[in-house]
Amino acid sequence: MILAMKTPNATHTASPQRQREIIMAALACFTEKGFPATSIADICKKAGASTGSVYHHFKSKGRLAAAIYLEGIRDYQTGMIDALSGQASPREGIFALVHYHLMWVKKNPEWARFLFQKRHAEYMDDTEDDMKQLNAAFIRTVAGWFQTHIQAGKIRPLPRDLLIALLLGPCQEYSRQYVSGHAATDVEEAAGVMAAAAWAALGMDV
Repeated sequence: MILAMKTPNATHTASPQRQREIIMAALACFTEKGFPATSIADICKKAGASTGSVYHHFKSKGRLAAAIYLEGIRDYQTGMIDALSGQASPREGIFALVHYHLMWVKKNPEWARFLFQKRHAEYMDDTEDDMKQLNAAFIRTVAGWFQTHIQAGKIRPLPRDLLIALLLGPCQEYSRQYVSGHAATDVEEAAGVMAAAAWAALGMDV
């Protein structure tokens, strides 16, 4: 389960669509050349945007990198909530969460790699309040689903840190191997194995 770490301070008047285009162009540039070697000119060329447009949306390359991080977290969290919604069965819900996590990584390897690598970058400083706000709604929704099934005696009543570790800890390790090119097992196969393991660790027969 990926939680937001930092939040950029983009302008409130910027076009969301244009922001997204610049963010994705910057992600491609950072992936290809690395953050230090990428220039604003590189990003402008990739995005088909003027320098003024980029600086209107993001005040610095660091703010833009932070925006990439935030947008990736938001995309991941929104999709995970969608995957969980409507899952009345605790087993199906846990399988859906594990499958979604790994499919998101497969679909977005550059984003996933960026999220793994940039959690503690210096340009991510001074954004704790926004980080907490972003995580709060996500945690509230997911925790509410789990609490319903814990109270019904269908999921083990574990502390949140242990629950998350058992649910997605193996997925996180596999994901790191996948984005670094070291995973030998197909993602779909891995999802099935790890979902079954998560359910065996968390589920209760009633």
